[in-house]
Amino acid sequence: MKASTLETIFLIFTLISYVPIISIPFVLGELLKKNNFFILLLLSIVLTFLFSTVSIYWTEKLSNEFMYDIYGFNSYGMSDTEHWIKEISIDNKKTIERIYYRSMGIGWNLKLIISYIMLVIPYNLITCGIIYKRKIH
Repeated sequence: MKASTLETIFLIFTLISYVPIISIPFVLGELLKKNNFFILLLLSIVLTFLFSTVSIYWTEKLSNEFMYDIYGFNSYGMSDTEHWIKEISIDNKKTIERIYYRSMGIGWNLKLIISYIMLVIPYNLITCGIIYKRKIH
């Protein structure tokens, strides 16, 4: 299997992992019988944090390491000869190197913090507010 095909499959898994994050406030809004905004918001924030952690860890760490193992790439090698454990095609090698160099920079935990503060918390506030207003009226 080509590395680009495997990368696309992992991208699909990543996109599927966003579905629970998006749907949690709506599911909780239906499940909670009490019309309490703070309980809905607190549960939504906690559950989306757990799902966001798993999703971003999968996206940034596990899927890359899994691809490195499949194609015999040692990410801890110091030179190009130490990076490659086995011979693979040039297309796969370019794809793996692109993934490797793209993963440089900030780690998955900092990406989690940034995405949670910038995206997930405002999303939870807006959706929980809309759900609460709809339940009142």
